[in-house]
Amino acid sequence: MKHSERRKILPNIIEEARAINPQLIDIRRAFHRDPEISNQEERTAEKILKILEEIGGFEIRSGIGGHGILADLRGENTGKNIALRADMDALSIQEETGLPFSSQNPGIMHACGHDGHMTCLLGAAKLLKAHQSELQGSVRLIFQPAEEMAPTGGARKMIEGGALEGVDAVFGLHVWPNLPIGKIGTRPGSLMAASDHFSITIKGDSAHGAMPQLGHDALVAGAQFISAVQSIVSRNTDPLEACVVTIGVCRAGTRYNIVPGSCYLEGTVRTYSPEVRKNTEVRMRQLLAGICAAMECEAEISYENGYPALRNNPRMAEYMIEEITNLFGAENAVKMERPAMTAEDFAFYLEKVPGAFAWLGTQATDDSECWPLHSSHYKSNEDALWRGAAFLASLALNFKS
Repeated sequence: MKHSERRKILPNIIEEARAINPQLIDIRRAFHRDPEISNQEERTAEKILKILEEIGGFEIRSGIGGHGILADLRGENTGKNIALRADMDALSIQEETGLPFSSQNPGIMHACGHDGHMTCLLGAAKLLKAHQSELQGSVRLIFQPAEEMAPTGGARKMIEGGALEGVDAVFGLHVWPNLPIGKIGTRPGSLMAASDHFSITIKGDSAHGAMPQLGHDALVAGAQFISAVQSIVSRNTDPLEACVVTIGVCRAGTRYNIVPGSCYLEGTVRTYSPEVRKNTEVRMRQLLAGICAAMECEAEISYENGYPALRNNPRMAEYMIEEITNLFGAENAVKMERPAMTAEDFAFYLEKVPGAFAWLGTQATDDSECWPLHSSHYKSNEDALWRGAAFLASLALNFKS
C-alpha cells in the first residue's frame, strides 16, 4: 500500500478517537483515583492488563522491570516494528485539586500526568486493533514503571527486559501544560535535560554558640558552598550552554545556640552537553574541597549521573511533525524553539533506538488557572486524551522507515 493511500485512514482515526474519549476519560479517572508510586504500580498494572485483554489481539508480557508490561500487536503486512511508551507511576504529593475523582491514596498523586499517558496509549491500542489490517509490521506498547525514580528510573530495566528487542523506532509523549490544548510540540535534537543527583555531608565540630572559635561551623561551610556553587554556572560554563545547579535540601543544627557540627545538602544538576555535565561535577568537587579546607571541615559527596539528555533523532522528530500536521493541521504542529530543563528517562530508549518524544498540549483555552506539573493542584485537560491516542496510533500506522 502506498503512503498516500494509507493516509486515507486518518480521518477515521480522528473520528474513532473522538468517539472513544468518554471511555478514555473513565480510564484516566480510574488511574487518577488509585495512584501508586515508583515500583509499587501493582494495581495500575492490573488495570492495564484487564483493558488490554478486553481489546484482544495483543501478545502480552507482564512483570517486566518490576510491574512493567509489553504488549505486541502484529499487522497483516510486513514492515517495521514500532514501540510506543507510556509511564505508570505517580508522585509522593498530597492532592489538593478538589476533583471528585481525586486520589484516594493519602500523599500520592498523579501530578505529572502519567495517568493521561497510560490512557492515551490504551486509546492507541484500541485504535490500532481496529486497524490491524492496515498495520505494516508490528507495534509494541511499553507500559513502564518508575519513571519518577530519578536518578535510576525504570527505563533501563525495561530495556534489560527486552522492551527494545527487534524494535526499529520508539516514540513517546508527555502532557504539557505550557502548550495550549490541541497543539503538540517537539524538536530535533535536545528536548529535555540530563538529570544528575548529588548529596553532600559536611562535618565540623560543634561548640557553644557564644564561643564559636572553639568549634568548626559546618553550616557556615555549607552556606558558602551553596553560594559558591552557582559560580559554576556563571563563571565556568559557556554562556551559550545550559546548566542549572539547584540545592533543594539543607539540614543543619539542633538548637539556636549551638554551632552545627554537621550540614547535609542535596540537589540536582541539569545540563544538555556531556562536556558541561562532566565539568560541573569536577568543579563542584573542587569548590567543596577548597571551602572545607578553608573552614577546617571535612566533606563527603555522592554524585550520581542520572537520566541523560533526551535527544530526538532529527528524522524521527520531523516524522512526528509531519504526522501532527496531517492529523490536526499545521497550526497545531509546534516545532519548539527551545528545550526544557526537566528530565525524562525516555532518553535511555533514544540512546538505543532511533525515535522521538513530544509534548501534548493540555493548557485550557479559557482563563482557568494553569497549574504546572508536579503541583498538588495540577489538573490535566481530558480533551487531550483522544488527541494523544490518535497521534500515537498514527505514528505506528504510517511509519515507513
